Amino acid sequence: MKTNLIILQLMLILNSMTFSAPVTSQNEPCSCSEEIEFLKDYVEKNHPAFGDNVNESNISQYHEFVAQLVKEIQKDPVNDHCILYLKSYLAYFKDNHSQINDRGIVVDENDDEAMRQFFSSSRFQQRERATDDLEDIEAYLNSGKADALEGIYESQDGAYKVAVVKNQNDFRDYYGVILKSKTKIWEPGQVKFELKKLDENRFQGYFYYKFYSLNSETVSLEGSRLGSWKKLGVTTQENVVSAPSSNPYQNLFEFRKIDAQTGYLSIRTFDGYFKNQFDSLLEAHETDMLNIPKLIIDVRGNGGGSDALLAPFYPLFYTDTIKTELPQIYATKDNLNTYRNILEGIKADSIRYGRGTIEHFEKMIKKMQNAGEGEFINMFDPIEGQVDEMNLGFGSQVFTFNSTMSKNSRYRLTYCSQKESLPSKPEKIVVLMDRECASTCENFILLAIQSKKVITYEIIQEDIRVMEMSLP
Repeated sequence: MKTNLIILQLMLILNSMTFSAPVTSQNEPCSCSEEIEFLKDYVEKNHPAFGDNVNESNISQYHEFVAQLVKEIQKDPVNDHCILYLKSYLAYFKDNHSQINDRGIVVDENDDEAMRQFFSSSRFQQRERATDDLEDIEAYLNSGKADALEGIYESQDGAYKVAVVKNQNDFRDYYGVILKSKTKIWEPGQVKFELKKLDENRFQGYFYYKFYSLNSETVSLEGSRLGSWKKLGVTTQENVVSAPSSNPYQNLFEFRKIDAQTGYLSIRTFDGYFKNQFDSLLEAHETDMLNIPKLIIDVRGNGGGSDALLAPFYPLFYTDTIKTELPQIYATKDNLNTYRNILEGIKADSIRYGRGTIEHFEKMIKKMQNAGEGEFINMFDPIEGQVDEMNLGFGSQVFTFNSTMSKNSRYRLTYCSQKESLPSKPEKIVVLMDRECASTCENFILLAIQSKKVITYEIIQEDIRVMEMSLP
């Protein structure tokens, strides 16, 4: 069974890239019951940590969870909600590497035949429509009986005008019905989004994008704004929106001095694509960072990227030997096919990825071909010989580190034989993290917690108004 709804990002840990592997490709979606069964079977066969997450101690709870999810699917008449149930299943494993996304249906509005096929598709035909007449809805909103949330809203790009009104079921408390659309793909009367009330001014939103893909996010009603939607007919300060930055990446990395004793370094991504930008920031503020007593490093919301961006933190954090576990790959037929697909993509962009990456993948594929089904294999070979020497830089300075292997060749042991040459400051480092810290960001935390200089704080509140910190 295949689906056009899902992309499963497999647990193939690679230092410099994150890949998504499409699981399908057919025009019409399957039923949600078929989707969940396919995903369940795929994960149980191919997820490297499935046996750790589901074992004799909790297998009955796992089966109960799946059974309850199936019941919820069967009760929900809207097949477009399926992606939410698939995400709920995957969330059971608390694994930020594996993701499912709704691809929607991409259609060329200028192609008459493509539009004809789209209008006859189940995705369009089954998209929910308002049961009330649009004129009656607008009359209600103008009657003075509407509550604070209800009203007419416009999307940020001006493409859609919707009426937000109460419409309750087990899934929602309000829905947004299209009044006007600048795209042919959406028509007046269709339900563009749904809202479930969480508290006074906060809602769980289910938003259908242009090509009918569904995204779930929490939004707040603040003045005349509901997330990115603007309420019309209301004149408040909230309607004034600053122009977007011409450089969307300028805030990925930031350093500033809070006071004479404390610095703040924000790292929103470890994506290898931005390594030069990250290195430039470190070099620009090298003097400040290596001479300030206390440093706050904020990696909240950092989804990871390339371990190459971790190199500067070895000399910054180092207080004793650093232990790093070698990553392993779960060899299955499906994972092998995924690696082959990834390799083809890398070869198509060989200038960016380089010959070394291609050779690495070819080597991994050969190892997987020679492995048994369900066998774990090392992604990287152990150090050959006694010692591997590495030069790791922070800004313009370069520090020499050596690495050896543990007795069982599962851990890389990195040490500096010239500790006196390492930076003496900052003396105390606080790392701020949250549940969105994943992949390379998690490796960053594993590196940080081995340092006697570092204290880690996990921020779990959804909305932090004030945060006071006292560094020891």
